[in-house]
Amino acid sequence: MPFISFTTNQKFSLRQENEIVKRTGELITILPGKKEENLMLHIEDNQILYFRGTDVPCMMIEVKLYKNIEFEAKKKFTEELVTMINNITAIEAKDIYVSFDEYPNWGKQGTLV
Repeated sequence: MPFISFTTNQKFSLRQENEIVKRTGELITILPGKKEENLMLHIEDNQILYFRGTDVPCMMIEVKLYKNIEFEAKKKFTEELVTMINNITAIEAKDIYVSFDEYPNWGKQGTLV
């Protein structure tokens, strides 16, 4: 189950939020073995977030994954995700950061896998 958290200092419209959810669900399949039906998203807009000492429009995206994914797949996913966020929100690519955490174990459905 991938978990992706979006944190930004910008306020999203419902349309923008829905588009991020829809497009992220499509993009997650870039990562081998990952599917939209297992994807959990967390969107925090309108947060107090400073970057380079200013309140420039920016976003931090955290991606948590069960098991390791090859670098090239994560690179392609990052590029597509940042482009998508830029297209929907107008936050510049240079102001969007993405981090990945990969775990050998993951608790789900009441047990640890």
